[in-house]
Amino acid sequence: MKKLSVLFVSLILIAAIMAGCASKSAQDKADYDTSPGGNNGGYWGGAAPAPAAPAEGPDYEKPSFDEPAGDPQDNGYLSDVSRSINAAELADQMGSKIIKSGYMSIETLDFEETTSAIERRVQQEGGFVASSNIQGWSRQDAESKPMRSAHYKVRIPSNRFEQFMTDVGELGNVTRSESWGEDVTSKYFDTEARLKSLTIQEERLLTLLSKAEILSDILELERELASVRYEIENLTGTLRKYDNLVAYSTLEIDVREVEEIKKVEEKPVTLWDKIARAFNRSIENVAKMLENLLLFLIGALPFLVVLGVFVLIVYGLLRLIGRKDRKNVSVQPIIQKNQNLNDNKEEQK
Repeated sequence: MKKLSVLFVSLILIAAIMAGCASKSAQDKADYDTSPGGNNGGYWGGAAPAPAAPAEGPDYEKPSFDEPAGDPQDNGYLSDVSRSINAAELADQMGSKIIKSGYMSIETLDFEETTSAIERRVQQEGGFVASSNIQGWSRQDAESKPMRSAHYKVRIPSNRFEQFMTDVGELGNVTRSESWGEDVTSKYFDTEARLKSLTIQEERLLTLLSKAEILSDILELERELASVRYEIENLTGTLRKYDNLVAYSTLEIDVREVEEIKKVEEKPVTLWDKIARAFNRSIENVAKMLENLLLFLIGALPFLVVLGVFVLIVYGLLRLIGRKDRKNVSVQPIIQKNQNLNDNKEEQK
């Protein structure tokens, strides 16, 4: 029973507190609606609450998230025109932001020395190797010893970039060399101006958050503050990326091993040399002809076998027919002779 009484009293207290909060919220809403700006008063310097309802004290400014008013420098926003002007001023003061890049292809007779020299010079210039890939030959290929190759991607301080390319070009035969730059001055300083604007906005939100007392206003301010801080982190990361790319130029290098070409001295061609060459060509032609004939016979062998069988059959038939004809020819004179004898006997009778 005692527990039920305590629970009942607690419920009554909670209901009373909620009723008080509801009445305070209704009074605040009425203050907003009767203000000169209505609901269009803003956090960023919009219309102030009506003087007739200074419920939160004379220093408290009602928050709102509608369109900003007043001086953009005071309310935490920078207009596009202001950002452009600030970016142009910063560009004039700080100088251009150029991202330098390049590519080189080198042939070398001493592969190991060239690759080692490239790595040494990168360290001497204060740069670093971002990636490298070297392809050589295995022990199985040691006899043939195929040509090796390497690919480097190095980062060099931008003020030493051109000199580094010149030094690397002296390590071998340069077959290709390119360099280019990307001007990111406008992007950089525009990003920097946006970051400054968001920083001012963050400070303004923190000031308003410290003065806010209504729970809904506090939650709305915290959501807006989280969004602003997220944008600040993104822009800060973008500026760091630009700073890194501008400070350290990127150069890709392909190194290919080659063999030295030996010049062969040509001897004068004599008559006997010409005769020998002609004879050798004749021998080669005859050998080629015999080779082609042999290949033809081997390829035509099945057809020749069938043709041979057909010829044998025809030959056998012809011989058989010839024998019959010869037999008939040999019998015919005997028959004729007997016929003549019979005729003579009849005449004698």
